[in-house]
This record gives sequence, C-alpha cells and structure tokens, in this order.
Amino acid sequence: MHTTATLHVHPACASKRRLIEQLQADTKRLVVIHGGKPRLVSRAKAAAPSSESPFGGDAA
Repeated sequence: MHTTATLHVHPACASKRRLIEQLQADTKRLVVIHGGKPRLVSRAKAAAPSSESPFGGDAA
C-alpha cells in the first residue's frame, strides 16, 4: 500500500535549520524545499541519481 500525506510547514519553520532537522528525525524522511514548498522525500529516493541533471548520470 502506498500512503501519501500533505506536509504543511509554516514559513518560519521552513527557514529554521533546527526545526527542519527535528521534522526529519521525527518522520525518518528528508525535507526538500523546492520552489519555496517543503516536501518529504524518502532517503532512498533522495540518494538516487537525478535524471534532471543536464550532464547525465555519468558526469563526474
């Protein structure tokens, strides 16, 4: 089963490192802020190479 949830983070929280680290510790996920919006991302997915790189996966 695949479960999703919406993450609502107050802008003051999203700009404070300590609070982001606490959120990551509590959820066991990484908080990625993209376009000003925070998202929870699994650590395995975050460690995977991105296909969005303009240099491809073999760039060193």
